[in-house]
Amino acid sequence: MGGGSVAALGAALSAALLEKLLCDARLARRFRRIRQDCLRLSRADAEAFARVIRATRTGNRRAFARSLKAAIEIPCTVFTHARVLEAASRTARRTVSPRCRSDVSCAQAFAQASGEAARGFIETNLAWLHDPSYTRRLRRKLGWSLRRNGRRRDLHGTRSRC
Repeated sequence: MGGGSVAALGAALSAALLEKLLCDARLARRFRRIRQDCLRLSRADAEAFARVIRATRTGNRRAFARSLKAAIEIPCTVFTHARVLEAASRTARRTVSPRCRSDVSCAQAFAQASGEAARGFIETNLAWLHDPSYTRRLRRKLGWSLRRNGRRRDLHGTRSRC
């Protein structure tokens, strides 16, 4: 189990907490689906990266690019789920009983950590892929804006001129 699997598990834990806390049946079903998807993604991440490593060993650039793009989709989905869970945690903070707010804080922390971890894996794998067109499309799809004030920001928000 690698970091991508752990990021997916963190999002699953966040979803499980929110599923437990919220009384709205529709939202509970949504968080249950997210939790189940993240558990599936946790297992799929290890399998996807095994294919990337096999492609790397063969030296086949096309197979490598294809397998890495497939592997990148997993943290993209985790990142998307984590954003939904973070927003739901912020909303839940205002609606749950005060004695349950620590659970909401925990759910929010897991969602934030999972989202940042997934983003880190995406950025690392995009750099490894060396496909600027695919990178632009993926960043647009995820709604990422990495440039602020004319300077690029790295994963942690620190500025660099690269």
